[in-house]
Amino acid sequence: MEAKARVQIFVILLTLVVLGIFVYEGYQRWSIPEGVVLKSTVSEEIILKEKIISEGETIQQKEEPEKFSLPQVYLSSNRPELGNTLLIKVKSTPVINEVSGKFGSQNLNFFKPITVKDWIAIVGIDVREKPGEYNLVINFSDGHKIEKKLNIIERKFPITKLFLTKELEEKGYTLSKIIEDITTKENLLLKEILSIFTPNAYFSKVFANPLEKIKVTGAYGNIRKNENLAIQHLGVDLEADINTPVYAINDGAVRFSKELNTYGKTLIIDHGLGIYSLYLHLNKFKVLRGEQVEQGDVIGFSGNTGYSIAPHLHFSVKVNGSSVDPLRFIETIENEMAKK
Repeated sequence: MEAKARVQIFVILLTLVVLGIFVYEGYQRWSIPEGVVLKSTVSEEIILKEKIISEGETIQQKEEPEKFSLPQVYLSSNRPELGNTLLIKVKSTPVINEVSGKFGSQNLNFFKPITVKDWIAIVGIDVREKPGEYNLVINFSDGHKIEKKLNIIERKFPITKLFLTKELEEKGYTLSKIIEDITTKENLLLKEILSIFTPNAYFSKVFANPLEKIKVTGAYGNIRKNENLAIQHLGVDLEADINTPVYAINDGAVRFSKELNTYGKTLIIDHGLGIYSLYLHLNKFKVLRGEQVEQGDVIGFSGNTGYSIAPHLHFSVKVNGSSVDPLRFIETIENEMAKK
């Protein structure tokens, strides 16, 4: 009897212990603090992150695994004007090793300057582009993409008179001959040169002015007209006495150095990625086609050659064939690449 009682007591105690463990585990299971089981809500976090990006908030505001991060995209303007330069900056992340895209029909050529850690694309808004809404698409190497609508804003340009001096008339220039030379000969020649695309950037820093002193005597985009003849001025005329040193605005390769009937002694530098600078009406060349130049090198001396009313430098910039305001181009690149 005594042994039987001991067995019964042991069974009862064992039952109580097992029951106690069960109750304790149940309590622990239902007492886990909210937010500890993050692994079960990964998909919700991804959705939340996409929402943050779509609302334009800063990605860094929420600490999440790097594999779910999308880079920030910065635009120099949401409403660029005709003739302006649009700079697109993509904040670099370890998982993004390539960026591409399009703005309207233009391909975006992203690159990483040595002095900047971010991906940069430089887009020219051609002065002859039709104002209105254009689609911007940016593709990332991890499969994500960003789309945005941008409005190109119309820009009004003044009308000035197209005229000849007596000296030019004595050299055989006529207004109709000037227009014919520009439209049927010289512009076609330059277009062929400017269509050559160099896939890498020769430059690694911001652009500089071509003269030590900048004073505009002929504004960009002016429409020069005389009765039924008209041309648009796709550059700026800068005040410069004959033989004023002209400087390369950035590193590059000289693609053209030749005297033309209307544009005079013309020099063109390829800076890579479809960016070209043009220097017209020079008096002398200091460098020739095929030579490499660095920013600040003297490339020539200003003059009064070709169809030129007075000594000056005609300075132009083309971005993938688009004519842009050259002084605004320099200012935009300098201001935007300096931002962190």
